Amino acid sequence: MRLIPFFHDYTIMTCTQDYHQLLDDLDAEIARIAKMHGAAISCSPGCASCCLPFSVLPIEAACVLKAINAMPPDSRDTLGRNRTKDTDHCPLLIDDLCCIYAARPVICRTQGLPLAYVDEERETIEVSACPLNFPEEYTFTPEKLLFMNGFNTRLADLNLAWCREHGLTPDKRIPLKDILRSVSPKA
Repeated sequence: MRLIPFFHDYTIMTCTQDYHQLLDDLDAEIARIAKMHGAAISCSPGCASCCLPFSVLPIEAACVLKAINAMPPDSRDTLGRNRTKDTDHCPLLIDDLCCIYAARPVICRTQGLPLAYVDEERETIEVSACPLNFPEEYTFTPEKLLFMNGFNTRLADLNLAWCREHGLTPDKRIPLKDILRSVSPKA
């Protein structure tokens, strides 16, 4: 397994401008969708129900690692202890708050919202929504859904280019917990 050298190389790299543009575009769409749903969305700081031990693409892992390494040493130490815990929650939580909130990956940014995926083969729209925000009887109209296909395609394309540039396998997802193995030690 090549995780340790891979992450070591990433500690000196910066994340791409195109990736940050994707996040900006996604955040704008998230704000639009959230405003449409108003009080239905109960997500707030301290709600960690959706914060699971996800895995991310290599380009996202590089940005997450950069954010972690920029944290104060005491916070990095806490994350190091989180890595050794056997839990069903994200290892990047400190007191039920995301310690890399500004740099969180795409999957984390979209939690809690009504996500839509177009299945062209079946000619359907699949909707995934947080049951804490949207009970089963909640009715969605297309303009109130966050359509992910375009964002996911952009992310896949950026990840492919990133991986080609760095000699990595683009379809290899990296668990967030594994990123913590490469965190710089306390100075």
